Amino acid sequence: MKDRDIYGHCRLFSKEAVRALSSLKVGYLHRPITLQLLRSATSVAANMMEVSESVSKKDFINKLGIALKEAKESIHWIELLVEYYENKDLLWLSQEAEALVKILSTIKRKYLTSEIIG
Repeated sequence: MKDRDIYGHCRLFSKEAVRALSSLKVGYLHRPITLQLLRSATSVAANMMEVSESVSKKDFINKLGIALKEAKESIHWIELLVEYYENKDLLWLSQEAEALVKILSTIKRKYLTSEIIG
């Protein structure tokens, strides 16, 4: 993680979510959960790409906040799937999602704090 920028970290998370979900033998009832996870996990990196193209400070915070929400949503869907499937890739995704939430929260908090102080 130290060698990657935050977008690279988010992109890896998205890519690994796709890989992990493609390896699951998902039943009919769990399919909507996997589709929701696919949507939220891939959205994290997409929103971080948009953060890099923010046109204002408000836009930056807004897009970063969306990426953070999507990472948190991903945790929810992963937790549901972990209850039904014993899968090391899902456990890794869970840890990565938690790490991303911490990182994105820290970036947002520091940015907001610097805005208040500066």
